[in-house]
Amino acid sequence: MSAPRVVPVRPDFSAGDVEEILGAIRTSLETGQLAQGEQVAAFERETAAATGARHAVATGTGTGALVCGLRALAARGGGEVLVPANSFYSSAAAPLLAGLRTRLVDVEPDTLAPSVRTLREAVTPSTVGVLTVHLGGLISPELPEVAAWCAERGLWLYEDCAHAHGSRLDGRHAGRFGVAGAFSYFATKVITAAEGGMVVTDDDELAAAVRLHRNLGKPEEWRSHHTVLGENARMSELHAAVGRVQLRRLDEFLAVRGRLARQYTAGLAHIPGLTPVLPRHTAASWYKYVVLLDPGTDRAALRAALAEAGVRLGGEIYEKPLDAQPVFESLLPPGRHPVAEDLCARHICLPLHTRMTKEDIGLVLSALPDALKAATG
Repeated sequence: MSAPRVVPVRPDFSAGDVEEILGAIRTSLETGQLAQGEQVAAFERETAAATGARHAVATGTGTGALVCGLRALAARGGGEVLVPANSFYSSAAAPLLAGLRTRLVDVEPDTLAPSVRTLREAVTPSTVGVLTVHLGGLISPELPEVAAWCAERGLWLYEDCAHAHGSRLDGRHAGRFGVAGAFSYFATKVITAAEGGMVVTDDDELAAAVRLHRNLGKPEEWRSHHTVLGENARMSELHAAVGRVQLRRLDEFLAVRGRLARQYTAGLAHIPGLTPVLPRHTAASWYKYVVLLDPGTDRAALRAALAEAGVRLGGEIYEKPLDAQPVFESLLPPGRHPVAEDLCARHICLPLHTRMTKEDIGLVLSALPDALKAATG
C-alpha cells in the first residue's frame, strides 16, 4: 500500500519558528540553564495571560499537570473523583496516582461530557470532586451549570483541557470554569512543546502546592529541603522554548482549523450514514473532528477502505471506555455507562491539522461514501 496522501496529525513549525526555537535552545545550552529558567517562567506568564488565569504552572507532561493538581486537591480531603468513562487513561489514572479514588460517570451523546444529570446519578457521599474532560476541544454548554452544581455540593471541579487549547465558551477559556485546568503539550496536540503540561488556576494556595509537587516537594527550587512527597514533574527550558513559539501562533492555528472544519461540516451534510459531533461555542480548538457512525458500520473496515483511498484516520477519543482497560479492572468500582460505551464503539476522527488544504478535505469527503458502503456491505 502506498503512503497515505492525507494523514491525521502533523505539527506546524515555520522556518522562522525553527530558527527562533534553535536560538533559544542554543542560549540554554551555552549558558547551562537547561531547567527552571526564564523560558519556563515566560511560558507560564504567557499562558496565564492567554487563558486569563492568575497562575500557570508548567509541568513535564499533561499527565503530570493532572497528578500534581490532584495531589494538591487531595491534601484538602481524600475521597472519590467522578471521571467521564470515555476519556484517556490519564484521566482515570491521575486521581489514583494522587491518592484519591476514581469512579466513572456516563456522558451525554451530543457533548461527549458529563452533565448534571449523569453526575447526580453517579455521586456518592464519598465524592470530593469532578474531573471533566473537553474531548476533541468541545466545551459542554452545560459546564457552567455543572460548576454551579459542584459548588452547591461542596465539590471541586478540575478540567482536563488536553484537547482544548484556545477553546472558549461565552468568552471564558477552557480551564477557567473550576478550581483549575490541566493542559497537555504532547506532540499531537493543537499546540505542542513535544512534551509538557500546564496547570492554570486563580487559587494562590493551589498554585503554590502544584509548584511544590512538581519539584520533588521543595519550597526552594535548588535547595534539597523537601516538605511534601512530591515528584520530578518539571518542564525543561528546551520544551518551554518550543511551547512559547507555538502559543504565539495559537490564534492562527485556530482560524485554520475552524476553516477546515467548516468545509467538513458542509460536505458531510450530503453524506448519509454519519453524524458530526459539533461544538456549540467559539472559539473551538478543533483538536479532533468527531463523527458518529450509524449503528452497524464496521469501523475497522471503514478505516481500511479509507486507507486504500489515501486517507489515514486519526485515533479515536477513545476506542474503548476506561473500565475496559485491563489496568483498571481491580481499581475502579463496577458500573455501566451505556452512552460512553456506545460513543467509544462507533465514532471516528477525521484528519484535521493546520498543514491540510481544502483539496485534502475534498479527498476525505470524496472517499467517504464508497468507504461507508464497503463498511456496511
